[in-house]
Amino acid sequence: MSAVAAMAGICSAHAGPYEGAPRTFLFNPAQDICFKDTSQYKKDGPYIIGFSNAGLGDSWRVVMQHSVMKAAAEHKDKIKQLIITDAGHDDAKQVADIQDLISRQVDLLLVSANTEQALDPAISRAMQRGIPVVMVDRRIASDNFISFVTASDTMMGRLFAQWIVEKLNGQGNVIMLAGQAGSSPNEIRTRAAMQVFNQHPGIKILDTVYSDWSPVKGKQVMQAAISKYGKQINAVWSAHGLQTPGSIEAFIEAGWKDGEIPPHTTSDVNGPLQLALQHKVPMLEVGYPPAMGGVGIDVALKVLDGQTVPCTYEINSQIATTDGDETASIRRDLPISEVVVPNGPADMLVTGGMGPDYNPTTYSVDYPR
Repeated sequence: MSAVAAMAGICSAHAGPYEGAPRTFLFNPAQDICFKDTSQYKKDGPYIIGFSNAGLGDSWRVVMQHSVMKAAAEHKDKIKQLIITDAGHDDAKQVADIQDLISRQVDLLLVSANTEQALDPAISRAMQRGIPVVMVDRRIASDNFISFVTASDTMMGRLFAQWIVEKLNGQGNVIMLAGQAGSSPNEIRTRAAMQVFNQHPGIKILDTVYSDWSPVKGKQVMQAAISKYGKQINAVWSAHGLQTPGSIEAFIEAGWKDGEIPPHTTSDVNGPLQLALQHKVPMLEVGYPPAMGGVGIDVALKVLDGQTVPCTYEINSQIATTDGDETASIRRDLPISEVVVPNGPADMLVTGGMGPDYNPTTYSVDYPR
């Protein structure tokens, strides 16, 4: 047995959920990490908080909004009103939503931006007017906000790419199955992935295709890619798990047998994990928990209390792989067989953090409104 294989066996034997401080903070090589003094925003509560959501176009975003509502309900003593707007993934609508929230004299804006460039001016204007802004999940292009609550898009993009490089032994062809063009999670993860891929001349990016975070569109664009490139495709770098099931289904319908489908990356969604185990697809799962919505409320309350907060507030991500698919750089916390809910819905969020009885279709909570 090789030293790498032996180490993989040791890691697997001791795998368990990671519960420590965020690794992206602990492993950050920078001597100085950005923090913001928010004393100028300190005020007495209870507060009016406006939450401008980019939209509810997929299951992840629904759970994230429910996480915001749950956290607000848990802080009724501090929050007088939580006003939620839904932009329907339309930049102009979200700009108008933010202007409306400002006119309603909110004490703070919590924003998940549809696209990072288009929403930048509106967020910057709010900050100029003295209204603090906390970004969650999706940020703007500039740093004109107080804090960005995320699970590190940069880490995800790099881990996904490094795993593929090592699975392919530095030689092979990759399809980039991106999400929504212009959204910060997609753009940041893609840039981070290319920082890895560009170091390995034996890795060729055959194509970058956009799924808009949809399994249906993910399947359509991968069908086109399979038709064009066929067996040249050695791996699929997927920016999230929302579109990954569609990609795997495209390979199955194109006649690829179990054990032949190229390695895929994924996040959060139950369906890809089910398909990986059923069809023997090598897979890396890195969580991007929608529970960050509730953390956004916690950070907002710290800002209004005048506490110092990090410029980027990163929450933990679990790392999981299919058996035998750890690599020299990518060690798992859990096997995918322990993360998956075998009989659960395909669109279930396994990293939702909403409790065992949570059902997104029936969820209701008495938050201040």
